[in-house]
Order: sequence, then C-alpha cells, then structure tokens
Amino acid sequence: MEELLMEELLMEELLWGTLRGTDTPDITLKLFLCIVCGGLIGLERGAKGQAAGFRTHILVCMGACIAMLTGQYIYEYFETNSDPARLGAQVISGIGFLGAGTIMSRETTRVRGLTTAAGLWAAACIGLAVGIGFFEAAIGATVVVMVTIVIFQRVDNFFYTRSPILRVYLEMESIDYVKGLIRTIRMNGMRVSGMELQKPRSGMQNAVGIALVVKKNTRRNPVDMLEVISKVEGVTFIEETL
Repeated sequence: MEELLMEELLMEELLWGTLRGTDTPDITLKLFLCIVCGGLIGLERGAKGQAAGFRTHILVCMGACIAMLTGQYIYEYFETNSDPARLGAQVISGIGFLGAGTIMSRETTRVRGLTTAAGLWAAACIGLAVGIGFFEAAIGATVVVMVTIVIFQRVDNFFYTRSPILRVYLEMESIDYVKGLIRTIRMNGMRVSGMELQKPRSGMQNAVGIALVVKKNTRRNPVDMLEVISKVEGVTFIEETL
C-alpha cells in the first residue's frame, strides 16, 4: 500500500513538478495558460462592451505571471535571500491604477466598471498563481470567476429589480417643469424621498440638474420607471445613479 502511494506521489511530481520551474517549456506552458485564463474572463467583459476586454485581461494575467517568474528566477539562479513573491506583491498594488481607469468617467455620475476592475485584479492574481506554478489554484480560480461574473449576474439582477429605491440624475430645460415631474412620479405609484438641485453638466441656459431619490413599488422594473420619467415634459437627460 505504501509503495503504491509512493508511486502515485512520484508520478504526480514527474507530471507537475517539472512544469513549475523557469525553464523554457515551463515558461511556454505558463504563458499559454495565462492566455486561456485571462482570455476567458476578458471575453465576457468585452462582450458587454467594457473598456477592459479580451486583450487587456490577457496582458494583465501574463504580466503578473512574468513578474512572478522573474522573482522565482532571481531566487533560484542568483542564490539570494530575496523573497520570490516580492515582485508579485507590487503587481497587486499596481493593478489598482489600471482598475481605477475602468471606473473613472467624466461624462456620468454613475459609478461603472467595478466588476471589470475586480476582474482585472482577479486576472492578475491568477497570473501570479500560474507564474509560481500553482496551476490547480489558477484553473480553479478561473472557473470561480467565470461563474461569478456570468451566472451570479442573474442573482444580482434579481435583487436589483426588487430594490425599493431608485436614484436618478436628470436635467430639465427649466425649473418650471419640476412640478410636472413630481406629479408624474406620484401618478405612477412612486414618491419622491429626496431631491437636490445641481448645476447642469450640459451648460444649457436656464437648465437645471436634479439628483432624485424615488421610492418605488418593488414590482416595478427600474428600466420601465426610467422610461416613464424620461417622457416627462422638459426632461432632456436622465440616468440612473448609485
């Protein structure tokens, strides 16, 4: 029994152990795995029109992998006491700047791109795992990330459509149309729980920007409610905010 167990451990070491180093075949396999793992995440994001798509996720995953390989190479071949994970730690810090770029927008008050930023961070972590040879975790993490961003979106949408609060930013041609806006909201079974007048981003003369918090019937779809408000006389722009 012990001999059989030893043989299994030896076969596993021969199969995986030789692929966890920094030789040319190891590097080739790791970079290919980064293309697969990063590409799968990027395909889903790109299909939804996000700024960071197929190529970006592959590059992030591959760059993290190379950073980890470099740290491992320095540790093995230069016989130093440096931590092989040191370069990888800098990747995790640096990816925040790239993630911020997918969130920032000057044209909208709504926060967008959080899922894409999280996906980039996850792709970087997967790349680090591939780079050090932790293939099992990298493949498992890729599966979990794909399940989260594809399947769990239905769960997210379920709770979103049933939220009793709707926050919107809209612009009207004049403050004179505000009374009609409030009247329309009440006629459709909603009520205004918060309102703030703001300077309109459009810069139109006499226009007014309004940050609105509306309490709604949970059975009403937020998209339908936005459609109702957008048809109010005087409304020139509307978007949902967080």
